[in-house]
Amino acid sequence: MASLAELARGHTVLDADAIAHLQRLVGSWSLLADLSFSDLLLHAPVGADADTFVTLAHVRSTTGRTVHLGDPIGGRVEAAERPLMRRCLLEGRMGEELVSATPLAGDDDTVEEDIRHPAARRRRVDYVPVRAGDEVVAVLTREDEPALLRHPSQLEGTYRRLFDRLAIMIAEGSFPFDADTPAGEYREPRVGDGVLVLDREQRIEYGSPNALSALHRLGVLGPIEGSTFGQLGLDGRVVAEAFRQRRSVIAELDRGPELAVVVRCYPLSAKGALTGGLALMRDISELRHRDRLLVSKDATIREIHHRVKNNLQTISALLRLQSRRLSSPEAKAAVEQSVRRISSIALVHEALAVETGDVVDFGEVVKPVLRMVEEGLTAPERPLRIEVSGSLGRVPGEVAMPLAVVLTELVQNAIDHAAGVGSRVLVELEGRSRELVASVVDDGPGVPPGFSLDRDAGLGLTIARTFVVSDLGGSITVGPGHGEGSRTGTRVTVRIPRPGVRLALG
Repeated sequence: MASLAELARGHTVLDADAIAHLQRLVGSWSLLADLSFSDLLLHAPVGADADTFVTLAHVRSTTGRTVHLGDPIGGRVEAAERPLMRRCLLEGRMGEELVSATPLAGDDDTVEEDIRHPAARRRRVDYVPVRAGDEVVAVLTREDEPALLRHPSQLEGTYRRLFDRLAIMIAEGSFPFDADTPAGEYREPRVGDGVLVLDREQRIEYGSPNALSALHRLGVLGPIEGSTFGQLGLDGRVVAEAFRQRRSVIAELDRGPELAVVVRCYPLSAKGALTGGLALMRDISELRHRDRLLVSKDATIREIHHRVKNNLQTISALLRLQSRRLSSPEAKAAVEQSVRRISSIALVHEALAVETGDVVDFGEVVKPVLRMVEEGLTAPERPLRIEVSGSLGRVPGEVAMPLAVVLTELVQNAIDHAAGVGSRVLVELEGRSRELVASVVDDGPGVPPGFSLDRDAGLGLTIARTFVVSDLGGSITVGPGHGEGSRTGTRVTVRIPRPGVRLALG
């Protein structure tokens, strides 16, 4: 589905500033939908004559029933069918009307809390001009099904009046605000979480039941009408800053380490004068408690990785001491290989010990591993070069660890079978959408004819194959490299499914 900007650029003559204004409106209009108990649609004229409008965006409220079960975005509205929409755009005036609407699939005509029109269903449409600067660039419509015999509650009446005040601000061009304080680490409150209505002196005029519950959690137990945040023992800077800056501001109110309520305050105005404010409140005490548990769990996991790394390094040191007492070159080489295998695992644990999650940048792991291999196997009479190209990006620890061991084994194997003086081993990494591919290429004599991994693989290739196939669910292939003549080289390619991607069966 095309975005608002794509629809506007492709079907209207709106400029970049107007489109940006509409994007800001859509970014905050869930507040408007919830306050109005209705569907909201945003329409822009296709041409300067405003004979046809295209629907750029649509939002359903979480507080009322929808009148659009389908997706109206991208549809056309003819001004001949909705003359008030054209008048709203050209004259910049609000309006409302009842329009015919065919019965919606899935609607229940049973009388419950209200009585609906018995004939063809009617829909009430309110038109709000959307002003950006000095020009009306679009029309916002609020659409719902009117009830004949129904008395709205105090809460519903208050919410609808708040929507009307915000609609005036939209028509005057003072909403949406040019900039809002981002939620950041805070959880964005919604209308259903709790609403406070403030007058222009920052005094509370009305509090919804959920807002009262949030205030009770903060220790406010008495009446709140007529009081400011400060008079209730709360930090009133969030309201003061919103009124002063003329934009919405968000803050967190705490009562000890266990209780936290997020407040976002919107200043309300008319004809440029501040008339009051709207504050949304959300009790996030349980979320904060879960955050602390996650932080504690993450710290514990990192401490475990740190201790495992230390233990592995101790084992490596003991093996090095043991190798010095060995007289057999073959035994020393075997122990040194074991040291490198253990050290490669330790490096992955070291990376996980400093990360805040369970994923690591594989490049930050594999480069020190290969540098360790290069330093351990390079001699003055036999210089080696290990080069790394490409990247796999960030991968989970359960993938990084066996894959680092696999590359250690493959690089050691490539060096053992390389051509000798001036040898180069190339490690190629490629992170694709559905798989991770790693290749180790050397410039040695290549594999003999008829080579088989099942029959001819040594210990290093066997270890690598076991990790790739059994632990990572991938595949490993051996073939010729890029060289020519007596130095054709060997390419060993490992392919594993990208974590989180489910491969098709069959």
